Amino acid sequence: MSCTRHFLNFEWEHHSWRKRVSLAEDVPSQETSMWGRPVNREFVRCRKQEVCEVCGKIRSSETCICDTIHADRCTIRRAWIADAPHVTK
Repeated sequence: MSCTRHFLNFEWEHHSWRKRVSLAEDVPSQETSMWGRPVNREFVRCRKQEVCEVCGKIRSSETCICDTIHADRCTIRRAWIADAPHVTK
């Protein structure tokens, strides 16, 4: 289906943009504590895209990194996990 609109010899595109996650992965990291000791932490990196719900056109992509607590509460990432049954949390 097309998102092109027509009116009196004018044409323009009108998209219905929705954010979605196309890829998410766990990223281990090692930081230093205030006493100089190594501390292992884990982050989640997501690749997010804005996709038109009608025609599937992609407007923009971005990558974000957040800690696992915030990633577990992210509604876009949770929707991606629910849509893909082979993905494990």
